[in-house]
Amino acid sequence: MFEPGLYEDHELLLMLKSNNELGLKCIYDKYWNRLYLSAFSIIKETEPCEDIVQDVLLQLWLKRSEVEIYSLKSYLFMAVRYKVLSFIRSAGNRTVFICPGELEQLAGIEELKDRLNERDINDMLNNGIALLPERCKEVFTLSRKEFLTNRQIAERMGISIKTVEAQMTIALRQLRKGMSDFLYALIVIFLLIK
Repeated sequence: MFEPGLYEDHELLLMLKSNNELGLKCIYDKYWNRLYLSAFSIIKETEPCEDIVQDVLLQLWLKRSEVEIYSLKSYLFMAVRYKVLSFIRSAGNRTVFICPGELEQLAGIEELKDRLNERDINDMLNNGIALLPERCKEVFTLSRKEFLTNRQIAERMGISIKTVEAQMTIALRQLRKGMSDFLYALIVIFLLIK
């Protein structure tokens, strides 16, 4: 018998990379409830929330050798947020309300405060970049990390400048959506601290 709490996140990521199914089982046991509550706080429907969490964990396992994860917790919660947004878009017009009380209940005020440090912001951004489609990720990385111009990116990748601009727009839109939850949490914390 094992206890998921015995392993730190970085150990669980190493287990995943080495194809150890115990790592996935521990991640499932450690994060399932919190990921489900994160989805349920927005969607308020059991079945889609369960499907979203299952899909995120399945994709984590299937892409374990492809994706570089800097913070397991940030990666999982961001992946759930993307799936929730995708569900809402595909489900038509849904009214979604997140009130500060639900957010506090979901994550706990201390956990939100912990997320405010610079390393977590960088981890969240890096995990968001890892979730981008491959071409978007490459364009974004060349632009923001190697500081190439759109023309230089187009020449290096053999694509048009318009394609570079379109890929940057997609990347920035997705990253903005992923970071918006963090910014909302920041506003709520400042309102609760006053």
